[in-house]
Amino acid sequence: MENQPKWTAKAALACFLALVGGILLGSLVVGLVLLGMGIDYLSLPFPIALISLPANETIFVVITLLFAKHKGASLKELGLKKPSVRILMIVSVVAVPLLLLGVGISVGEEMVFGPDPMAELLEKSVMPRDPFQLIVMVALSLVLVGPCEELAFRGFVQRGFENSFGKRRGLLVSSVLFGLLHGLNTLYAVVPVFVVGLVLGYVWQRTGGNTTATALMHGVYDAIAIAIAYYLSI
Repeated sequence: MENQPKWTAKAALACFLALVGGILLGSLVVGLVLLGMGIDYLSLPFPIALISLPANETIFVVITLLFAKHKGASLKELGLKKPSVRILMIVSVVAVPLLLLGVGISVGEEMVFGPDPMAELLEKSVMPRDPFQLIVMVALSLVLVGPCEELAFRGFVQRGFENSFGKRRGLLVSSVLFGLLHGLNTLYAVVPVFVVGLVLGYVWQRTGGNTTATALMHGVYDAIAIAIAYYLSI
């Protein structure tokens, strides 16, 4: 007989709300620190993301692990398992068409609703200024953004909703929340990130809840997106 789930939708939703609050608080703190130092983040010689990403992803990990500890969940139960080389290769390749899908949805949104009013601001906040910064941003995507966000959303949030609602509804709800969280950057991100979340969540299910696999897929997705955007801008 299978063990009873250690956490359900209630804990998953609480974790999500804590993540939103933590990200907002972290962004406020970073903004106040820069303001107190008399620094305009738009005038920095590097993207503010080099500061905000490590801060935000640390918040993701700390909050998720606190919830996991409260529920007595191990790292293995959060999906941190060793995937096969075959799975790693597959998810790395699938990240490319997934990126094209996300970009296609974003382009469609702009065709229907007009240009994203936050696009220029977002570009300045994340776009590397030189090749070294690009390397750092790519590294952050692979070793921080992918692993930390997947640990939170697939490892804890999605599993909690699946424990309560089943795989299909759990996947749908967690993907909606994944999109909404990224809507803090721009509302235009909600739909494409929701779709990306659906694919990541489905891959997570198909790999037996292997968060390590989706962490790589997520990281590769972000890394390629940043690299393409950088080379198109020079």
